[in-house]
Formats: sequence, structure tokens, C-alpha cells
Amino acid sequence: MANIFSRRNPTTWFIVLIAAVIISWFLSRIVMLDQVTLRNAPPPMPPILTRTEWDAKPINLEASEEFGVFDPQSNPAGVLYYPGKLRSVLNTIVVHHSAYPHTGPNEIQDLHMDRRGYADVAYHFMIDDEGIIFEGREINIRGAHVQGFNTGSVGIVLLGNFNDEQPSESQLTSLSELVDYLGYIYSIGYLAGHRDYPDQSPDGTECPGDKLYPLVRSMSRNLGLKYGIDGYDMPEWVK
Repeated sequence: MANIFSRRNPTTWFIVLIAAVIISWFLSRIVMLDQVTLRNAPPPMPPILTRTEWDAKPINLEASEEFGVFDPQSNPAGVLYYPGKLRSVLNTIVVHHSAYPHTGPNEIQDLHMDRRGYADVAYHFMIDDEGIIFEGREINIRGAHVQGFNTGSVGIVLLGNFNDEQPSESQLTSLSELVDYLGYIYSIGYLAGHRDYPDQSPDGTECPGDKLYPLVRSMSRNLGLKYGIDGYDMPEWVK
């Protein structure tokens, strides 16, 4: 039998070469499609301890600072349950520190409800030094963490005082994963630190602490989010 791959049979070698080029091209396209799919895949939801699991108190609609249910004319400071889709309301994720070392979600909720007169814990999420994420105020309810800018803002607090200490790697990893997930699910385009907002107290605020604050800006770049408060837009129906 004749050897079809003989050097004397250039036609066969030409066909093999063309076939190899075509196969290589198809394989490269498959790899590219897989990479695009990975880039466009939604980020996974990080593990979040629910309010029930950490024994949160129920919301208090008779709180002194958030009494009753929101009404734009008669009760603008009341508890606001966002109407409609959250994608049309939420615009900025705001990072805080608790400024208290060695506290947990229950202590923060007690502080906010019993001493500050809030209807619930002020933040939507809390992250301890082990990176455990706790569900705070339900995300469909306006927070109480950025004076004058709460409507449409999602509050995340890292437990600790980050003027004095560095946030743990576990906290930063959980924060990044949570911000990435929330940004995708709710089309939130901005990330900011609490101190970026004006008029937070007569002397401003150091929150989220000198050691955490610069990390928030770099995290926004890594996650493809814009940094700062320019994305804040209070809905007309709130005004």
C-alpha cells in the first residue's frame, strides 16, 4: 500500500496543514468564548448570616429618630420601604467602620436602637474580623448610616476601629465579594467611604478610619466601580 504521507505526496501534506490550521482556529475561538463567559458570569453571592441566625431584634416603627412609616410630606424621616425594583433606587455602596473594637452585630444593633433611637441597625450588612457577613437592615429599607444621603445608599460596616488597626484580610475579602455581588445584582455603579460625604457632623467624620479608607478607593478600581459620591441621586418621589 502506498504511503499517503510520503514526502512525494505534497497534496496530502497540504490538506493536513490546512486541517491543522482550521482546528487550531476553532480551538482558539472556543477558549475565547469560555473567557468571555467567565467575565460575564454573575459573581457568586458570598455566605451571609441572616438576621434570624444572629438573633436580630425586629424593626421598631416607634423609634424616636425613625418614627412610623415614611411619607414624603407628613413623615419624611419615617422608615422607608423602597417601592418597585431596587435597581432603580440603589446607586452607591458606602463603607464604614464601627469604631468599636470587639463588638458583634447584636451590640451594634443595641447601640443604634437603644441609644440612638433608630428603628433598626443602621447598616445593611456588617462584617466581623473573621470575615463573617451579617445581614443588617433589610436591603429594601432605607438605611440610617449617611446623614442626608441615606436614600439609595447601601451601608456596609466593618466591625473594628480602623484608625487604630488594620482590617483583617478576611474582612477585606468578604467586603470585596459582597460589593462585587451587590453591584452586579442591583446595578450599583459607585463605591464610597463615609467620610466622602459632606455635613456628617459638625467636624466631619473619620469613618471608615485612616487604615481602611484608602483601601476602599483601590477596591473600587479592582471591581470596576466608580469612586465617590457623584452617583448619588435622590429619587424625585422622596423629595
